[in-house]
Amino acid sequence: MKIRNLFTALFIFFGSSVYAQSFYEMKFYFKNSDDPKDILRFNAFFLLNDDGTGEMRISIKGAVPKDDIILEGNLTQGFAKDKNKQNNYSKMYYTGKKFTIVIGDIEDQIPPFTFWFKHNEATDEYDPWAVMTKDLEGKDLQGVIEGHPRLLGDADLTKNFILTYYTKDEEIYKNLFETNIRVLTPELKKSRMFLLIVADTDDEQIGPDCQKDREKQTAYFKKIADKLEISFIPLELTGKNLSRKNLLAKINEIMPTKNDIVIFHFSGHGYSKNDNRQYPYLDLRYDKDIPVNPADEINMEEVYALITNKPGRLNLVISDCCNWHLEMSNMQSANIANPRPSPVGLSVENMKALFMSPNRTSLMITAAQKGEVSAGNAVSGGIFSGQFREALQKYMGINYQNISWEQITQNVSTQTATVAGYSNCPRPENRAIIGACKQTPIYKMN
Repeated sequence: MKIRNLFTALFIFFGSSVYAQSFYEMKFYFKNSDDPKDILRFNAFFLLNDDGTGEMRISIKGAVPKDDIILEGNLTQGFAKDKNKQNNYSKMYYTGKKFTIVIGDIEDQIPPFTFWFKHNEATDEYDPWAVMTKDLEGKDLQGVIEGHPRLLGDADLTKNFILTYYTKDEEIYKNLFETNIRVLTPELKKSRMFLLIVADTDDEQIGPDCQKDREKQTAYFKKIADKLEISFIPLELTGKNLSRKNLLAKINEIMPTKNDIVIFHFSGHGYSKNDNRQYPYLDLRYDKDIPVNPADEINMEEVYALITNKPGRLNLVISDCCNWHLEMSNMQSANIANPRPSPVGLSVENMKALFMSPNRTSLMITAAQKGEVSAGNAVSGGIFSGQFREALQKYMGINYQNISWEQITQNVSTQTATVAGYSNCPRPENRAIIGACKQTPIYKMN
């Protein structure tokens, strides 16, 4: 099927939401003349991940089924610019380009599609606003949206709907309609998830950020434990109780079996020293005006060794803190709204692949490499902590199969660096210079 020269233009979409993917369907067309033959209608399905990435499918119906076309493109997020070329967060867009043909035949070059969203102050979310493309002369061409873009839920993802945009051989179809959920054995049903949260919630500078991390990490991992139908055992060390002695005592309280999961999450101040350690020292002082002594610090690698010496099936040791000079503090990041999330469930099979694998896995990951600060705010918590949750949400979604912790860690590193760049931090090479934050998570996996 050949698309007329109307393919002079098309569209894009957007990206991020709070611990949930967004699924939209939008119907639109472009018109560059009064001739009805120059009107080509498109059905678009957008799958938007929490990390600002996504994919879209475009369905173009032919006169007969053999002329149908399905196109696929990745989505990248962006924001409008003000007169000083700074990000204007009142308007957001997602662009799709470099399309591949899933079904059908197209002779014309496929232009990029751009979908614009406006910030709704009442809901603090982005709402669909416009769809744009380029005509044959490279000029902007605005599309006409038919009706209202539809936010999709579980009930909308029927076989007929999915087959409008996907084939039966693709992962999203298999996850929704072909996967046989493996039931946990009686032994595995006895598994437990231990979560130890260590958060500097009383700190004058970053206490609210750490409190938000504490709340969100606890809620998120409890949700996973509940979905897996295993016991959830939370432990905490916060505020005035911070010290090396108390931390070691909390770690000693964790007595996992070979089927259990152990998660450690630190949110607070961290720093590096002039030594060979690439992972940060965790600042466990309640009073930051007193000098650091061995009773007030522990290196992340020590925590990792203590936890991996226990027999748990999965060990996650996570820290959201700076990895630079002791006097540097976590930076305040921009607070950016998100599109409205869809009420669509995750793939339980993907959860099991990550959290209930028969192969013992241990992961240590921190927010920034040596010589960098971490960023966050009191609304969203740490950028890194948020991106860690969002990577989990993305890969546990219905459009993935055969997922791994390697995919999670790579996504966290890439997206943390991207999102941190929206905020300003001291430059690692000269801290007197303030510029886009450079924050690159590092990790080790056994």
